[in-house]
Amino acid sequence: MKNKVKRTILMLLVALILFSASMVIPALHYSKWKDLVQGAALGLTIAGIISIITLILDYLRESKRGA
Repeated sequence: MKNKVKRTILMLLVALILFSASMVIPALHYSKWKDLVQGAALGLTIAGIISIITLILDYLRESKRGA
C-alpha cells in the first residue's frame, strides 16, 4: 500500500511541476510545446485522481473484511 501512495503523490507532484513550468518558463509559454506539457500534466492529474479513488476503495474493502 505504501508504494501505491508514493506513486500517487509523485504523479501529482510531477503534474504540478509540469503545469507550473508551462506557465512560468517564457520559452514554453510562447511555443507549441505548451499544449503538450499541459496535456501531460492533465493526464498525470487524472491518473492521480483515479489512483486516489482506487486507494480509498481498497481501504474500505479491507476495513469491511476486518470488521
